[in-house]
Amino acid sequence: MENLDIGDRASKIIDKISHFIETSKEERRMDGMVILYSGYIDSTIIAKIVMDTFEEEEIKLLIRSESVFDKHTEILKNSIKYLGIPDSQIVHCDIAPIVKPFSSDTLIPGRSREVPSLYQPLSYSLLKSSLIREIEGNTYDMVGKAESERERLLHKVIAHNKLRSRIQMAVAYLTAETENALLLGTINKTEMLTGLFTKWGHGHCADIMPLGNFYRTQILQIADYLDIPSQIANKAKADLLPGIQNKYQYFFELSAFDVDRILVRLEHGLSIDEINRETDIDLNLIDKVNQYFASSVYTRAAPLIPKI
Repeated sequence: MENLDIGDRASKIIDKISHFIETSKEERRMDGMVILYSGYIDSTIIAKIVMDTFEEEEIKLLIRSESVFDKHTEILKNSIKYLGIPDSQIVHCDIAPIVKPFSSDTLIPGRSREVPSLYQPLSYSLLKSSLIREIEGNTYDMVGKAESERERLLHKVIAHNKLRSRIQMAVAYLTAETENALLLGTINKTEMLTGLFTKWGHGHCADIMPLGNFYRTQILQIADYLDIPSQIANKAKADLLPGIQNKYQYFFELSAFDVDRILVRLEHGLSIDEINRETDIDLNLIDKVNQYFASSVYTRAAPLIPKI
C-alpha cells in the first residue's frame, strides 16, 4: 500500500528526472535553467541533478535575500558548498525594497506591538499559541473566514508574509524569461497534498516541477543516494512561516514519514478509521492531516472557469 521505499530505484529515478528536465528544455527551445533555490533538500536535489547533466553556464540559482543574514545562513552556505556552484551562477533576489512599503505598521495601523517584525522569523510562541489553537482546521492557505479580531489580525500577518513568496515568483519569471531559461520549481508531493506552500508563490508556480510526484520520505531517499549532507536533508522549512524549521512536526505533530503514510492511504480512499487500524497512528492526528489534505484542493487549484 505505502510504496514509499524507492531506495533500490534511486539511480533510475534520478536518470528519469534528468531526462524529463532535458526534454522539457529542448521542447521549449530554452537556453538554460533557473532554479528557485532555498538551499534546502528539494532545491538542492534539483540543482545537483541539473549540474550533473548540463553545462555550468546554463544554470542559475535564484535565491531570495532580504538581508545579509538571509544571504549567509548556515544551511545556504552548506548547500552551495556541497554543490560547488560559483557566485557567477547565483542571482540574489533582494525583495526587501519591494516589501518595505507593506510593513506591519502600514498593514495593521496601531497594532505593530502585537505582531513580531515581519522582516524577521515570526515568533514561534505566537504561532503555536495563536495560529494553531485559534485557527485549527484551516490550511496553510488560511481557507475560511476569521471569526475573531485576533484571527483577522493573524490572517493579515500571513497574507503579508505570502507577499514575499509571490514577489520571488515574479522575479524568478522575469529572470527566466529575459534569459530564455526554463524555470524549475522545487515542491514535493507531500507539500502539494497538504497545502504547505503559498498559492501563486514560488513553491506553486514554475515551468516544471521535477519532484512533484515524490513524497518527502522518497525525497530523503534520493538525497541519501546523492550524498547530500544531513544538515541540509534533515531540515523541512516552511516558506510561509520562516521561524519554523520542521513544518511536518509543527503542523501535524508527526514525522514526515507518518504524514506520508497517511497521505498514501487518503489518496487510495481509505477512511480515517481504516488508516488508524493499518498504521496505529492516533485518530486525531490522522484527522488533522485529512483536513489539510481535503482543503489543499483549493490551494492547488487553477482558477475556476464556469462551463457556460
